[in-house]
Amino acid sequence: MAIFAKPENSLKRAEDLITVGHGQKQEALQELHDLIISRSYGPWEKTLERIMLKYVELCVDMRNWRFARDGLIQYRTVCQRVNINSLEEVIKHFMHLANARAELARDQAQALVDLEADRYDRELVNTWFKFLWETYKTVLEILRNNSRLEALYAMTAHRAFQLCKQYKLTTEFSRLCEIIRSHLVNLNMYRDQRDRPDLSAPENLQLYLDTRFEQLKVATELSLWQEAFRSIEDMVNKTSKASFMLGHGPLSLPMWIK
Repeated sequence: MAIFAKPENSLKRAEDLITVGHGQKQEALQELHDLIISRSYGPWEKTLERIMLKYVELCVDMRNWRFARDGLIQYRTVCQRVNINSLEEVIKHFMHLANARAELARDQAQALVDLEADRYDRELVNTWFKFLWETYKTVLEILRNNSRLEALYAMTAHRAFQLCKQYKLTTEFSRLCEIIRSHLVNLNMYRDQRDRPDLSAPENLQLYLDTRFEQLKVATELSLWQEAFRSIEDMVNKTSKASFMLGHGPLSLPMWIK
């Protein structure tokens, strides 16, 4: 019979490191990381969600997207059959925190003047927006090809597109399109995968088409014409003509090509 550690003990030690230990956030993050990766606890319980919420907060504070990815992969395994909504809540919290910190850094930079603002923008704002970009990439990887997480995957892709559009991140946008395209390739390659999304289902097809149309829209606004046409090919090649017309109307594609 397996003997599991009490996860609340690790949470208490992490909180003590932050409060009693005068802000030892890196040590607190390592404490929770060791627990999560070791899987030395039992099945899902509410305490694990509290640990993950604290964990992603520390990951954002320390701008450690690699630890965030490792922890979320493990938590996905724990939640998959028991409480997938808990994984969604943790991921939404993670993205909210990363976005809030990036926007705060931008607002603080805009309040400064002259050379000081330029330096602040380069050193801090760029750092936080790079972290936000890595956050979106990490979340897409965690959520990919899972029928129970398709809506959150689509929402994350849309947010990442808007980030690229707002800050003219053309290289990152092309990379994002390639990541999403690779997820679809893997989806078609492993057809016997459990919880695999079924693109013939109307709701999944609609999410797929909405995401590709947003990808196409942002590609044209960034003047990335090759990526725009690849987006069109994605939609035409992966859906039937009838489904394509049904999803967005017969005039949609000609409108975008013009």
